[in-house]
Amino acid sequence: MKILLISSGNKGIYKHFDSWIHQDLRKKHDVTFFDFKDGVPTLKVILHKFMPQVALTLIGYQLPLEILDILREHKVKSVAWLTEDPYYMDRTASLGEHYDYLFTIDTAALHYYQQQGYKKSFHLPLGTNEHIYKPNNTFGYISDFCLVGYPYPDRIKFVQLLLHYTKRNIILVGSWKSHMKSFKRNPNLMIHEGWVEPAKVAYYYSTSKIVLNTHRPYNLKYNQNHLGIIGRCINNRTFDVAACGAFQLIEHKEDLSKHFIEGEEIVSFRGFEDLMNKTDYYLDNEEERKAIASRARFRVLKEHTIHNRLKAMLSILLKDIR
Repeated sequence: MKILLISSGNKGIYKHFDSWIHQDLRKKHDVTFFDFKDGVPTLKVILHKFMPQVALTLIGYQLPLEILDILREHKVKSVAWLTEDPYYMDRTASLGEHYDYLFTIDTAALHYYQQQGYKKSFHLPLGTNEHIYKPNNTFGYISDFCLVGYPYPDRIKFVQLLLHYTKRNIILVGSWKSHMKSFKRNPNLMIHEGWVEPAKVAYYYSTSKIVLNTHRPYNLKYNQNHLGIIGRCINNRTFDVAACGAFQLIEHKEDLSKHFIEGEEIVSFRGFEDLMNKTDYYLDNEEERKAIASRARFRVLKEHTIHNRLKAMLSILLKDIR
């Protein structure tokens, strides 16, 4: 298949997503990358010379509609992988009118798209890059807890409670310093401030006894989700942590059981009391903790890689394009 991969328009982890998808697709397909910021003239040259069958982009709502119109004129099937659902549903709710295919990471968002009559909409979570997210624990653990990500209010609360009620050491990775001023003298707290490259994140996961994994609130004031759709999906961090062979305590989500067997491959929690009880148990039972993490890694490598996801996507597209 001839595939035009179009930039997502986001920075940070998305430049890696674009690159990883490009690398994987090139193994079996003819792929050209187009940064939509290069403009329409560049796109027209590519379409004339390359003549793609499919154009794929992540996020979806960043891509100018003018580009989608041009793709349609050239009979190129447009595909959006909606990797920020349901937090920007105000911007993605009508994308089915402009794209030929929608793939969303969230089943609640999928239900909405299907209700709107977008028949070619499908559920497809992101997957991990197992070549980046892999075990890296040569010199042992450096923390009891690790939390990587944006300091959402619930995450701040969990971390503050853990620091207050336990003597466990915690590493926070992200923009945390301004939120943890009252704990800056706490010897159990370490902060790596700012965004961190994926390979370094994998190191933090691998060297933590427990990775704390919570989800973005559906009603965060910075969201664009006036529809009030409550996400059911687990975040992509879930697959990344598991690929590192690290043990995680994940905030419970409806779709978790679609990907892992709870209690055997992963452990979820509901609320702080449950988190505390499971923290004490799994820190005291290292063999069981490691066994669960090992089974999660096996499951991820078998089913939840970027390659697995792209294979599933292309199997759907090929039915129409051939």
